[in-house]
Amino acid sequence: MTDTRNHAKIAAGLRRRAQAAEADLTRLRSAVDEQNRMLLGIVLRDVLADPADFARFVDVGRLYGDDGALIWADVWAQLEQLLAARPYLAAPPSDTPRPRGRGALSWFSTGA
Repeated sequence: MTDTRNHAKIAAGLRRRAQAAEADLTRLRSAVDEQNRMLLGIVLRDVLADPADFARFVDVGRLYGDDGALIWADVWAQLEQLLAARPYLAAPPSDTPRPRGRGALSWFSTGA
């Protein structure tokens, strides 16, 4: 029996599908990275006077799990250490009704 399949055509189709899947993965990783930055910013804006100070003093790259999600327990531990070492970085108290810090995160996740 003769193999009548066109292997070159099949291989080209598989390569296109793999390239499309890689492009989708890149877009998804970018979206997750952006969402992580946004969530972290929401939390930090009420805890630190300047949220950018967190990245100045903490290696934020070490706060991500293998799946790309932030490890919030590590974020809080680093934030507590930062404020213990540099209390002047803390945001001034606020009378606004919106949640601060951990409460802001709970809007998005019950695992905070």
